[in-house]
Amino acid sequence: MIARFIALCFRHWRLVMGFTAVLFMAGAWAWMGLPVEAYPDLGPVSVSITTQIPGEAAEEMEQQVTVPVERALAAVPDVVESRSSSTFGLSLITLVFKDGTNVFFARQQVLSQLATLDLPDGIHPELGPISGPSGEIYRYTIASDVQNLMQLSDLNQWVVIPRLQRVAGIVSVDNFGGLTKEYQLTLNPSMLTAYGISLETVMGAIKNANTDAGGGRVSRGEQSYIIRGAGKINSLQDMANIVVGQQNGNPVFLSDLGTISFGHQVREGIVGKNSNPDTVEGIVTMLRGANPSVVLKGLHDAVDELQERLKPFHARIVPYIDRDQLVHATVDKVGETMTAGVILVMVILTFFLGSWRCAAVTALTIPFALSIAFVLMRLLGMPANLFSLGAIDFGVIVDGAIVVAEVILRLREEQPEGVLSAEHVLNATQKAGKAIFTATCIIIIAYSPLFAFESIEGKLLRPMAWTVSFALFGALLCALAVTPALTYAAVRKPCHIWDNPLITALQKGYEKLLARLIAHPWPVYGGSLAALAAVVIIGSHTGKEFMPDIDEGALWLQIEMPSGIALEQAQNMANTIRRTITSFPEVTYALSQLGRSDEGTDPWTPSHVEMPVGLHDYSEWPAGESKEMLVARMHEKLAQIPGITFEITQPIRDSIDDMMAGAHSPLVLRLYGDDFTGLRKVGQQIVNALWKVPGCTEANIYQEPRIPQIKITPDRRKAARYGLDISTISDVITYAVGGGPITQIYDGNRIYNATLRLPEEDRANLVRLRAFPILTAPDRAIPLGRVADVRLGMGESVIAHENGERQITIQVASSTPMSQFVEAARAEIAKEVHYNPKTYHLEWAGTFQQEEHAQKTLVMALAVVFAVMFGMLWMEFRSAANALLILGCVPLAALGGLIALHFRAETLNIATVVGFVALFGVAIQNGIIMLSSIGKHRLAGHALERATLLGATERLRPVLTTATVATVGMLPAAMATGIGTNVQRGLATVVVGGLGIATLLTLFILPVLSCHLDNWLEKRAQRKGPPHHDPMGGGEADQLPTPASGNEV
Repeated sequence: MIARFIALCFRHWRLVMGFTAVLFMAGAWAWMGLPVEAYPDLGPVSVSITTQIPGEAAEEMEQQVTVPVERALAAVPDVVESRSSSTFGLSLITLVFKDGTNVFFARQQVLSQLATLDLPDGIHPELGPISGPSGEIYRYTIASDVQNLMQLSDLNQWVVIPRLQRVAGIVSVDNFGGLTKEYQLTLNPSMLTAYGISLETVMGAIKNANTDAGGGRVSRGEQSYIIRGAGKINSLQDMANIVVGQQNGNPVFLSDLGTISFGHQVREGIVGKNSNPDTVEGIVTMLRGANPSVVLKGLHDAVDELQERLKPFHARIVPYIDRDQLVHATVDKVGETMTAGVILVMVILTFFLGSWRCAAVTALTIPFALSIAFVLMRLLGMPANLFSLGAIDFGVIVDGAIVVAEVILRLREEQPEGVLSAEHVLNATQKAGKAIFTATCIIIIAYSPLFAFESIEGKLLRPMAWTVSFALFGALLCALAVTPALTYAAVRKPCHIWDNPLITALQKGYEKLLARLIAHPWPVYGGSLAALAAVVIIGSHTGKEFMPDIDEGALWLQIEMPSGIALEQAQNMANTIRRTITSFPEVTYALSQLGRSDEGTDPWTPSHVEMPVGLHDYSEWPAGESKEMLVARMHEKLAQIPGITFEITQPIRDSIDDMMAGAHSPLVLRLYGDDFTGLRKVGQQIVNALWKVPGCTEANIYQEPRIPQIKITPDRRKAARYGLDISTISDVITYAVGGGPITQIYDGNRIYNATLRLPEEDRANLVRLRAFPILTAPDRAIPLGRVADVRLGMGESVIAHENGERQITIQVASSTPMSQFVEAARAEIAKEVHYNPKTYHLEWAGTFQQEEHAQKTLVMALAVVFAVMFGMLWMEFRSAANALLILGCVPLAALGGLIALHFRAETLNIATVVGFVALFGVAIQNGIIMLSSIGKHRLAGHALERATLLGATERLRPVLTTATVATVGMLPAAMATGIGTNVQRGLATVVVGGLGIATLLTLFILPVLSCHLDNWLEKRAQRKGPPHHDPMGGGEADQLPTPASGNEV
């Protein structure tokens, strides 16, 4: 079949050339419309449910919201993990679904279950945006030399955000920081007593004065009129003129009870940037699955439009995080390494083949293969990213074409004069075609274990496996359909072929050395055993990690300050931290995001700071400076600031860790139990034990400690004595103390809350709080302290659940491999920490779980793949011995890759595993071609040793060419530094370092072992008697006169 396909394409070369031209145009079309990401979205399918009750403590949020909502959501199908956090005024529940679940189906199921809930009035759970950990694509601040902070907040909320939300693919735009404008009545409690007006009366008057009415329609003559009652509050004066009662026949206005003014919502968070301690920020999130390139273009167009609209206000948008910059940086870096690789491949091909025409024909495989890959990716809706593009080794891509070109070029060298016969060329190409087909298929199969991965590793590896497989398919198609005709056209007539003296010398020396090793094979046997032992030893001492450190060109700090710290004091500490960070010349900006936004959907308190840090381009850094060195110096300086703990990571990586482990750490330990006090006590013992484990660099409880509270507890008997119900006291807490919204005021297309509250000094003073008047009759008031207990206390800051159980999370980090650390940590905890296992239980989580699952998956997948490879090799050679010989040499090919990893201080991770997959594929491919060449000479009647020498020497040039091209093609990626190179560098290091030893394996170990194995099989067959010939040409190796024989090259 392969021979017929080659013949068809060779004889109809004009149609093939036309198809190639159309393919190149289709490839360009596909690339221009292909979604391009910096990194794939690695987060699981998840749905978040947020519920707010302003002012409620964590304990009440857990009891009234989190527990009943979790119970209702327990019936949602396909949920693999449920995680919740109950904190001040907020319940946040995250459901993680199994891979492959449609996110819209998941949200529909969640909504269906929420509809069955019977929650108290005013409690409405809401679903979070449809996004993932890498969904934040743009962050900006609003700057102005004229506008104040409240005016900037207004511009952001009512001008900027509505426009950005209209961009296709934008799922949410959140405001953080600034001052949220309100119509406020700052209440004077003594005036309530003086006028004999209750708080309920004041609130009712405000609500009743803010109403419109419709009177239907009337006719006046021939004209119809709509009757409209405009009673809404439109200004501060309207609010001040609200009548709340009367005294001695005179109206009592709202303004008589306090001060009416524009105020702002009680602040829950503050944003500072560089030297500016207080600014306004916007966070733009992209819809999951949207095309980042299209979304970012629409976003930039909207920002350009808004810059013009903001000019009359003397304000401007200042972006500080733009995913487009990361995309361009990574794509440009990949483009640079790919371009350098292509040029080097072209030079090496010319050097080895001795003909620039053949080199050009062979290099044509690269755009051909990429066009096939881009078209298939576009048709299947697959995005391109750094990892998928960076894994393509152009040297491996052109391997098949090199073999075809070398076969035809050898014919020209054997017949330097005269025109080459088309049939002769076709016959030689057909003989090589089957080996090329089998070898390429085996390389593609070598990547197939990557399709078995799930979760994070699956999202990272599967797109890469598809991309490389598509490219290899395209390369195979080009080698069989295009390369024969073009190479024939290039060398059909007599032409100068450069006789490379180095190759000639290498062939002579190689033949002598190989003959000596065949005669005296013990160095090969010893070398093979030594290489195998080295693989085991070096592999066991090579560092291991799950995910490679993907450089995002930025930093992200998670900072904890003392629990319960006041917002103003926290702001001062945040200013100090920013000054420390911006003192480093490598830093472009530092932004402190303190607490939570005014929308209240973040579970943080004022003691928590998130800090994105921008970095200059690495080319502008001092010579020799690295990102790791910068982080170490930052650690040293930040450690000098008293009262803080911190972690330095990267934006996307931090989001992934948070989504996978429920904490900003790749490894966590969860302690489950019902008792808050006991959980923290045992948790602290575990933390102390973890610090004793070798390699531990971080161990702390993720949930914030207990925080101080002003607790107001109504006395029901005393309240009943005065005829008061609990709701009257609750209104005092919610509105007068908490500043809860009473009604909404419309100002054009803007909406503001109308609130009342006590002066700030009264809210923080226990004596004044106890003295707040509560009317029991028009002329009689009692202080709040008479019917409620007002005192200081302590309460939970955050109550966390995992799958419905209370738990605390211990963040852990280590400098040793996670699997080793966990094993040592388990032993240390068992020795140092004693608790009742019926009351508490432990569970390790985070990417550690993913690593364990990925290892088991890889082992099972490799077993299946090697079985399939064995079957294909047996079909190629009709010899189980040769199939096992090739597969048995594969582990030896890993030696060079392991040595390269060791010297470059790289680790074994899912990126370098891909490098080993490519390395094994090339080793198997060269092994197939080598043994096929030896088999051809055996069929020609040569003795075993002579056939081995002739076949191996004949294959020296193509093996050296393919190995050198594959090495050089990955060399720029192996040497690259900067944003977007970490993944490529580890993968390329394995290929570049491993191909040297893998080539020696192909040139020396494989021919020698094959020769002596065939010799032993022949002697064994002779001892058993005459061989029985299978009329179908199959059978075991000992049924053939030449076990190495098979397909001819």
